[in-house]
Amino acid sequence: MLSYALKRIVRSWKLYASLILGMMLAATFFGGINVGADTIGKQALDAQLANTPVDISLTPASSGISVPSSSFNNVIRKVLGVSGVVSAEALGSVNEQFYPYNGSIPNIKGIQDNSPLYHHLTLVSGREISNANESVINSDSQFAQTYKPGQSVKYTFGQFGQTGPRFNVTLTVVGEVQLDTVAVNTLGASPIYYGPSGSTAKPASTLIVSWDKTFSHIADWAYNQTRFGKGGDYSITGAVNVYLDRPKLLSAFNVEGSITQVQQIDDQVSNVAALNGFSSQPNLISPLQQFSSSIFGLRLTFTIFSIPVFFVAWFVGRTVSQASFNLRRREIGLLMTKGFSESQLFRHFLVEALLVGLIGGSLGLAAAVLLNPYFVQVLSGSYQSEVFLSQDTAIATMIFTIVLTLLAIYSPARAAASMDPSKALREYVYLEDTRPSKKRGAIVAFSLGLYKIILLLLGINFQNIGRYLFGVNFLLAIVLIIIAVLDYGLNIIGPFLFLYGATQLSTGVALRFHMRFASLSKRLVGDIASLASKSVFRNPRRVTALVFLVALIAGYSIWVIGDMASLQDYNVRQAEVQVGSDLRVSGIGNFNLTYATLVASQLRGWSNITGATPESDNTLSLSSRASITIKAIDPATWRQGAYYEPEWFSGNINTVFQNMQSNSQSIVLDHGLASHYSIQQGGTVIVSQNVSLTVISFFGPDYSQQTQGQPFGYSYFQPEGWSFVPLSLFTQYPSVSGINSVLVKAEPGVSFTELANSIQKAYPSLAVSTAQDITQGIRPVVSSGAQASAQNAGAVIANGTQNVLRLGTVFAGLAASIGIGAVTYTGFKEREKETTMLSVRGLSYKQMLGLLVTEALPLVIFALILATAVGLITVRGDSLAQNSLTPNYASLLAPRRVVFPLWALENILAIVGLLFLGVFLPAITAARKDLSKMSRTVRFA
Repeated sequence: MLSYALKRIVRSWKLYASLILGMMLAATFFGGINVGADTIGKQALDAQLANTPVDISLTPASSGISVPSSSFNNVIRKVLGVSGVVSAEALGSVNEQFYPYNGSIPNIKGIQDNSPLYHHLTLVSGREISNANESVINSDSQFAQTYKPGQSVKYTFGQFGQTGPRFNVTLTVVGEVQLDTVAVNTLGASPIYYGPSGSTAKPASTLIVSWDKTFSHIADWAYNQTRFGKGGDYSITGAVNVYLDRPKLLSAFNVEGSITQVQQIDDQVSNVAALNGFSSQPNLISPLQQFSSSIFGLRLTFTIFSIPVFFVAWFVGRTVSQASFNLRRREIGLLMTKGFSESQLFRHFLVEALLVGLIGGSLGLAAAVLLNPYFVQVLSGSYQSEVFLSQDTAIATMIFTIVLTLLAIYSPARAAASMDPSKALREYVYLEDTRPSKKRGAIVAFSLGLYKIILLLLGINFQNIGRYLFGVNFLLAIVLIIIAVLDYGLNIIGPFLFLYGATQLSTGVALRFHMRFASLSKRLVGDIASLASKSVFRNPRRVTALVFLVALIAGYSIWVIGDMASLQDYNVRQAEVQVGSDLRVSGIGNFNLTYATLVASQLRGWSNITGATPESDNTLSLSSRASITIKAIDPATWRQGAYYEPEWFSGNINTVFQNMQSNSQSIVLDHGLASHYSIQQGGTVIVSQNVSLTVISFFGPDYSQQTQGQPFGYSYFQPEGWSFVPLSLFTQYPSVSGINSVLVKAEPGVSFTELANSIQKAYPSLAVSTAQDITQGIRPVVSSGAQASAQNAGAVIANGTQNVLRLGTVFAGLAASIGIGAVTYTGFKEREKETTMLSVRGLSYKQMLGLLVTEALPLVIFALILATAVGLITVRGDSLAQNSLTPNYASLLAPRRVVFPLWALENILAIVGLLFLGVFLPAITAARKDLSKMSRTVRFA
């Protein structure tokens, strides 16, 4: 049976090729998605734990140093004996309570000579620690400017504010080191602020000493003071940092199991710590618990958005199997006459399916291995050559492909095995399946889908409605919550249900559309084009399946690509709104308006900058209850240097800025605030009690009616928007001056990061922020691994999800092209004798090609029209839903919108091109007739 099945596959390879290709594509996508998911999960887990460098912290049970330094060594030795612990080290700290208190000297951190932390310290100048009382200082800290290699720092320890024993130590600075993120978080050298408000944060100044040579003596002195009741210096503390085998214990896709293992190890470490006078604090369990729900959402999203690709593979397999079994009717009849039972035939067909699954799975695995770097790069945003297809993923891919193949062939194989032998012996019968499709399921699907489509068209969001009605009627709120849960499920499957129901119920519409198209094609192929509609609708079930397949993939692609383009546009605009432009230059310390104006003037002369303008922000009082956010701008340069959208300003924008430039007492008033207080254009507002301003225009949306809904019906109006005045007003009234900055607009194509570095180098006393910093972590594609590592776990998962959707559209388009080609080819193959007789009767190649193309092309066009409508409605509905759920001022000012940039249109057109390719290639192949084969076909017809 096995050899016969293999022989059949080899002999009929053209029919099986499309089936194998479809399964190969599904296997490649399944394997690649799993590899990418593993990579994304690991990146997200690493990001979640990026600020948790220490897995378990052990501290003395009492405050300060309540155990001798030897106890630290003892507990380290015993903890290392616990399975799962890879290293442990002592860490000592002295934090700003020296006697007498002197805030001008750095903190002290003591680490062991064999500490892994040394791998996270980069020597900048000087040398490493080699002797007692030597230290290195973090180079980018505030005090590194004062304490250079060769200088000494004297410390005196004792209980602050009291007399008693003192301990003196003089530390010599021998080098400067740069701390990476792990070292900063482990040593507690996070940025703190020095100087006046608005200053840039600087890392905490820290002297790092040897625990073994220096800090252990400080710790023993502190322990002796506590031990003999002399009053210890509680600024001296010690801890043991315990590190677990994270690669072995932690799995992004088995977080619950990881938590269990970590908890078990923590219990053992805690027991050892308690026996040595220490208490234990687990640091991994809480972030892992927070990560668990996020990774579950990632798995669910991957599964949901992979369904279209797998559905297409199943559909192709089912359709090709039906056609191939019909072409093998005589073979099946002969096997029955030779004694094959129905069960034997069915098992034989399943063996064929098993072989097809093995072949398709093997080819898919090979393609996945070759494309593995591409999968990882696209899905995770970085190239990681060390990631390979694991054995578990390979086994899962093979099992998945075999199961998918069996599911595709099962129903056609059962029907073929139960065929009547007398009918089976007939060599050629075209399956004219004229049975109408079952309408009940289609009506239910269409109704649910239509309900969701209407909600998307109207922009109704039950989650948002419930927020406003919660305090009005409790029972109504409960009903809305239930509807919101159902509506959330329909957000994903609603459009697909509509497409399924519409294609099942619109067979008559499709037939009329097909006949109209055929009448147009008569100019190409003549009156014989009318045969196309009659021929293709001999099997209406196959027609509806083909239309649904095309509509599903095209609608899915438009939805996904449109959502990605819309989200990318929204993220970029939100970043520009938050920063104010491409870059914002802020001051450290005293950054007055005169200097800001000078910097803006100088930056406007740079070749890679299109505009720069000074801006001053302040919040002033408008009345006893309200405040107003004022932005003082230079009307002559603001539009060249700032980000804005013309519709934000009411009236003619050129006139508005001309009036502002000519009248220093003018104001462009926040529209929401003006509407709430009924302030008209041309009216007067008084700010800071004595500054009178004339309203010349309004800015932004009117949000006065969008009050923040609260329980029990309580609501209030809170001004959120911005108002603009000319800078000359702040010059005239120095008391209302605010925080100054410079907005910079870069030339198109200029790297924001490189430009920011150039500005920082030219103006060392200024700080530069960019819109790129804001969008990092929320764009569909991450440009580098370094960027990915800087994101939080949520951003990594969001990126991964978007990239899965992007990759899914590519594979869905390829799968749909193969599916359409397979359905079309098998249909032509079943009717090969019919088309041959038409050729014999005088149809030219051009007429035959036109006839065959006319059969399938109108169905594809009809499906594309349906898919385009549903896809655009869904993208618009998603945009409206997000806007209603994020009613902050920035989202009101720059709401999410439907956009299709060039790259999005190119992707959609490429997928549509693949769909049309699936129509034309089989038609071109079937229209070519070999004379020798034609004569043989005619003789046996």
